[in-house]
Amino acid sequence: MKLSLVLRTLALASLVALPLAAQQTTHRAAPAPDGANTAGNALPASPGMPTAPAQPTTLPPGPGINREELTPEQKALMKEVDRMRAEKARLDAQVALAEAKRVEELAPVNAETQKLAAERALRLAKAASEAAALEDERAKLERQTALESARSAARLSERNNKIRELEAEAKQLQLESANTVARLSNEIARYQKEEEARKVAIKAKPKYLKDPLVDGTLYISDRRIAFNGAVTEQLADYVSQRINFYNNQSSEYPIFIVVDNSPGGSVAAGYQIQKAMAGSKAPVYVVVKGFAASMTAVIATLAERSYCYPNTIILHHQVSNTLRGNMTVLKEQIDFTNRWFERFGTPVAKKMGLTLPEFVKQMYANDSTGDWQAFGEKAHELKWIDQVVERIEETAILDLLPPVSNNTPAIHPPMSEISGVATKTDEKGRIYFELPPLSNPFDAWWLYDPQGLFRAR
Repeated sequence: MKLSLVLRTLALASLVALPLAAQQTTHRAAPAPDGANTAGNALPASPGMPTAPAQPTTLPPGPGINREELTPEQKALMKEVDRMRAEKARLDAQVALAEAKRVEELAPVNAETQKLAAERALRLAKAASEAAALEDERAKLERQTALESARSAARLSERNNKIRELEAEAKQLQLESANTVARLSNEIARYQKEEEARKVAIKAKPKYLKDPLVDGTLYISDRRIAFNGAVTEQLADYVSQRINFYNNQSSEYPIFIVVDNSPGGSVAAGYQIQKAMAGSKAPVYVVVKGFAASMTAVIATLAERSYCYPNTIILHHQVSNTLRGNMTVLKEQIDFTNRWFERFGTPVAKKMGLTLPEFVKQMYANDSTGDWQAFGEKAHELKWIDQVVERIEETAILDLLPPVSNNTPAIHPPMSEISGVATKTDEKGRIYFELPPLSNPFDAWWLYDPQGLFRAR
């Protein structure tokens, strides 16, 4: 408020002084002597007020204001201006004193602020240094942890591998123990059955006769070879090996190939069996109990001696084959199959006193399908079988032993294992027999299968 009042007063004084200055300038006045001090009569510029730019004039400045010539109002105003100047000087002095006191009072605060800022900067630097050290320590600990984790993982993996090895060894020991227990159990069961068998057949022994047919009874010794199912390479190997084995035992007594049921099979396998029979020093006799067809019928017919029951069925027919290919290939396969039939059918026809075409003609004369079957007596008349017997005695069946386990070689393995024929079920739930593949590319199936039970793999 005081500053505003001062400014208004100064402005009023300027307005009062302007007419006086203009009045003085209308009269020429003598210039003031050099060095004259007129500042005392001039109005000082008020601080804070804008200063008017100097106006160019051709008149020299007039003399200072003579207060005696002023009107009472102007004098009063000038007096007020002087008072206000003094008041302003006092106020300026007070402001300067207050500013000095403020600076003096703020000096400790500023010093303290600078001190605190310095301390803060020092603490920040120290904290940054400590943080860097902690970061290094953390990185070091992380590296150590990672290394320890890797070592732990390696140790754990090694222990797991060791555990697995121990588990495998334990399983192997358990399996061996189970096999040992099973073997011992089988031996105990076998021993018990042998004891039972000794009580039943204690005085019985196989009969070895050079002429096994005595008073209409055929005596078969333990020099017997089971021949059942399809004729395959595996069955041919089985029969041939046993023919050789029994020859090495004795060439004096006959070997019996006992056929329960066989539909025939591979031509090449049948030829292998025939050659093993022909090369045997001991006579090889074929005994057919159920039926023999196709390749098996040829083996029985061409044997050195053959036997069957009256109701045994023997069946001869032409060779068949599963043909595929173009017409030229089909013709070649048919020609090759006919050559197989000529090689096997001709000896059978010759034994009957017929030529091969006559033999084929009679096949279709007796049956429209060409499947010429005959019971035992008729087969004997046709010279397919040498002797028809009413009684066959298996003199080598002396025990009641159960089937042995898979861990022990079978004495009499199942025919499916011997021949390689697998029993399977098709998608319609029908059971069939899967024939093994013919490894001989020139081989052919000579097999009687009206029901389609045998299927080539």
